[in-house]
Amino acid sequence: MDNTTDNTTDNTMDNTMDNTTTNNILEFYIICYNNSFCVEYQIKTIRFFCKDPHKIIILDSNCGKFKENSIDKGNICNKYNIEYLTLPDHLSLSNEINSSIILGTKLNYVYYEIILKRNPKYFAFIDQDFFMIKSFSVIEYLNKYGMYGDVNEIDNAKSNSFYKCNIIPEGGWMIHPWCSFYKLDFIKDYKMDWMPCNNFDTGGANWESFIKLKNLNKKDYWFRDNIIMYYPFANISNAGPPSYEKHYCLYNNKPFYGQVQINNSFLHLLNSHILTDPLHPKTAFCKGMLDGILLSSGYLFNKENGYETFDSPSDKLA
Repeated sequence: MDNTTDNTTDNTMDNTMDNTTTNNILEFYIICYNNSFCVEYQIKTIRFFCKDPHKIIILDSNCGKFKENSIDKGNICNKYNIEYLTLPDHLSLSNEINSSIILGTKLNYVYYEIILKRNPKYFAFIDQDFFMIKSFSVIEYLNKYGMYGDVNEIDNAKSNSFYKCNIIPEGGWMIHPWCSFYKLDFIKDYKMDWMPCNNFDTGGANWESFIKLKNLNKKDYWFRDNIIMYYPFANISNAGPPSYEKHYCLYNNKPFYGQVQINNSFLHLLNSHILTDPLHPKTAFCKGMLDGILLSSGYLFNKENGYETFDSPSDKLA
């Protein structure tokens, strides 16, 4: 897998594909719920950093709710010439239902009703707040191993640390759908299931229905050694439960989770509902971090790319 840093300053559409090209490309399926920030920054970062031929598909997950947000997301996709699909209203589930069940239900719908019918050679599920931040290429790895992403282990058989040398070989595991890439031929003969199950988060059902049956080696898919768990608000955080006080901070008298995770080639905000408030400190921090990464990598800061610079003499770093 290529994670080089050779970025071009041409951040138009050099690695994207038009709507009629489907062979040998990677299709990103990003489920977006009541959020416009994530849509725009997924488009910016994937287009700039993904070096494989690819296509981005934004899936409106509002399911009839938040109609103004759905219109806004559609306008952003039109601006950048990105395909925009709407999930049906019957997938709108009560907020009283566990969020992992809600997401698993929507992922299963997208896989069986959209992906299998479109039949892309490669596809990815990534969370709306899981942003690419460095040069990334995964197709060569997928041709060899069939899938790539962030390994998640069953709660009652977790490894002793993040390091590959300490992996516990026994016990269930899966590729978490917040960062998951597949070669479709590798999985399409199995009954894939992204629902949570006992001691497992979203996607846990794929252990019994797929990974266990295919007898895959967890070590081939383990990249957790490279995770940075960053707490930018730790010095002012004290709102968490015992032993986790500094993991949570208060904003408008409400606690929020302070971690921002750098996971290999991605930045994971965690708790993306925060991003509906552009003035929330975690939203502002995340936006500033992404903008800084893009600018320092050669991204053009101009109106066409969504930046108001008001007659600045330059649109890039000297």
